[in-house]
Amino acid sequence: MPSNLTLSDVLDVEYPAPPSWSCDGEFLAVTLYEDDGKALFVSDRTGERTWRFSPENGFVTEISWSPTAAELLVATDDGDLFLADPNGQTTSRLIAGPDDREAYTWSSDGSRFAFYRDGRPVVRDVATGSERTYDVPERGPFLAKSRMFAWSDDDTHLAYRFVDDETTQVGVVSVETGELVWRTRDTMSSHSPTWLADGRVVFDQRGEGGRVRRIVAADPEDGEEIVLAREIDRERGVVSQGAPEVSPDGTKVALALPLDGWDHIHVVDTETGERTQLTEGTFEDKGVADETPQWIDDETLVFASNRNDFGERHIYSVTLSGGIESLVETSGTNVYPRPSPSGDSLAYLHADAQRSPEIRVDTVDTNDGTHRLTRSAIESWPISPIDPESIEFESAGRCIDGYLLDPRKSDAVADDATDLPAVVCVHGGPMRQMRDGWHPSRSYSLFYTFHQYLAEKGYVGLFVNYRGGIGYGREFRQAIAGVRGADEIEDVARAGEYLKGLDYVDADSVAVWGLSYGGYATLQVLGTHPDVFALGINLAGLADLELYRDWAEETKYPRAASAEVLRMGGEPWEVPDRWAEASPATHMDNYEVPLYNFHGTGDRYVNFEQLDLVVESLTDLGKEFDADYYPDENHVFSKRATWERTLKKVERALEMEL
Repeated sequence: MPSNLTLSDVLDVEYPAPPSWSCDGEFLAVTLYEDDGKALFVSDRTGERTWRFSPENGFVTEISWSPTAAELLVATDDGDLFLADPNGQTTSRLIAGPDDREAYTWSSDGSRFAFYRDGRPVVRDVATGSERTYDVPERGPFLAKSRMFAWSDDDTHLAYRFVDDETTQVGVVSVETGELVWRTRDTMSSHSPTWLADGRVVFDQRGEGGRVRRIVAADPEDGEEIVLAREIDRERGVVSQGAPEVSPDGTKVALALPLDGWDHIHVVDTETGERTQLTEGTFEDKGVADETPQWIDDETLVFASNRNDFGERHIYSVTLSGGIESLVETSGTNVYPRPSPSGDSLAYLHADAQRSPEIRVDTVDTNDGTHRLTRSAIESWPISPIDPESIEFESAGRCIDGYLLDPRKSDAVADDATDLPAVVCVHGGPMRQMRDGWHPSRSYSLFYTFHQYLAEKGYVGLFVNYRGGIGYGREFRQAIAGVRGADEIEDVARAGEYLKGLDYVDADSVAVWGLSYGGYATLQVLGTHPDVFALGINLAGLADLELYRDWAEETKYPRAASAEVLRMGGEPWEVPDRWAEASPATHMDNYEVPLYNFHGTGDRYVNFEQLDLVVESLTDLGKEFDADYYPDENHVFSKRATWERTLKKVERALEMEL
């Protein structure tokens, strides 16, 4: 079928990260994913003056604004660290590679910054370049959190995350003496430290195998700890995410908690310990899984919510007295709201059915309109993208939602076309949610962009929001606890049956694919529902859950925070049948259709040995499969060439097998 879109159009789309403001409110900075990695993009609040910085060697990995000047640290994967000046649009190199460094965090007075070098905390003076490495417990192997360091208001102490006793801990170092003056000694996983005005440290804790979450305030002088908020679910595990946010005056903590069954905004007065729920209703006041409400001032918070439509997000403010105001009502997904330092402007990430993610700024209480700082490349496409259609179907007694791309809405496909091939796309997580249009993250936006390309070639696409995802309340997220690999896989299978029931779809030509948990779902559904799909495509999926659990609890997150055993209903030796039933490797002898696989050997989220197991098992069973390993590639492939090869191969597989 004729098509006006090319793979270059698909791969030319850029994906911005959440925005951040300079201390004077004059500039916004984001990392912008282009081709093989991230670049720095800086703009004034109107989008009239912009600057893009791409290092000569490598790509941007971190950015961090100074708290006292309009300048920021820019780190690269090649090991260089720059100080960037948006006014002069210049950079100066502070540190050259190739040391292992990360988590650059400014001191409160902007004269120094902390970071890890080879796992050790280091403080560097910006003006002199002098450094001090602290002989304290090391960072450890587990993945980074949103806050790894936090300076006290007077810069005399530095809170940081480290690993000891096989779990993550939080400690406080005297910057002058180097002494570790206080630390957690807990079997729980402690992380994401920040400071209160009274000198206490606030941090997040998870433990008891994912059954308990606590927000704790500790006094480093006497070690006294107070629990400010908690979520406990001993049967299905806690599901809240997102580090707590301290108010500008340092006396209150805000976060989203699903204590009434839905994620809502809660504030804790850290002096009295009183917790107040500010919002309520059968909707989620959260934009993405790990998003947290942001303070505009000491009395007002801003947050994203799907209260108008489960598949969209709009932005609201709420006062401590509970007064709610709508700030951004634009149709689509509006997330990561970031108020300017003065509170007069609001930056956020927007995406919808006609635009991939872009950064926007609204001026509060004026008619200045919306400024688009980055612009979706979809506007330059030779065709208009197809609007998704919201659909629903029944699965195991539950209504499951999804979004359908009907290629007959395209000029490239006849209105009365029949016998069209179709593809079910399964998101990762599982705590994620596909949206009514482009997704706010690159991971799923890239898939959605490619499905627009496939639609031009006559492929029907269906994005399924299966059980375990966000957006539909706590019970929906917890629905797969103890029965992993069953009900959510039934949802994926029923999505395939839904497509096969459409009168314009060829029932013998329906494929399934996905990344991460979407790859796992693909591997699992081909073995547990072998008659549904004609082709499976697995990107970085799990084949054996016990193999994954052992690896993840050594490299990804500590066992104290891991809910794998709870999700499975027991240890492998206690309920071996459950672990076996939930692992795709158990069912591969049932495979009846071809399977294509792709995985990067540098994946920090799913061990690439999972693909080794797929290859070994399917070879021994004599099944039809294909497998590609990409050396040093990460979980969501970074290189344009990798994606170009992968998507071309996916397209050929669809053409041959459907």
